[in-house]
Amino acid sequence: MPVRWAGMREKYKDEIEEILKQAGELAPAEECRAPSPNLWRLIGLYVRTALSGSLFSISPGRVMVSAVLILLAALIFGRMVPGIGGPLALAALLLFIVGYGWIFVKPPKIEKRWRGQLLDQEGDSWWSRFRHR
Repeated sequence: MPVRWAGMREKYKDEIEEILKQAGELAPAEECRAPSPNLWRLIGLYVRTALSGSLFSISPGRVMVSAVLILLAALIFGRMVPGIGGPLALAALLLFIVGYGWIFVKPPKIEKRWRGQLLDQEGDSWWSRFRHR
């Protein structure tokens, strides 16, 4: 009996693979390679994530991205206009520290959901926040 079941398993496996090939969902192993991680792709992903959200909202990611842009401006304009590179670099460093510290002060809010429904039914009153801490 075990031989018959093994043959049936192979038959079903072959049939499923054939159906998936016809549907175009089963690609050969050579074609299914993940793209190699690229530094510029990772930087672009971080910037896109940091700048996402409402247009006028201020987030820690936006503060840190603006600090990096100010630092780049300090490097570029520091050579053109003498005496401006140092203060701009110092401002960028302080702004980056503020943005990085902001992540720990105000962590991102994560909603707890189960099957599309919110788990926490209580509001954000001062009493509920006090009880959480």
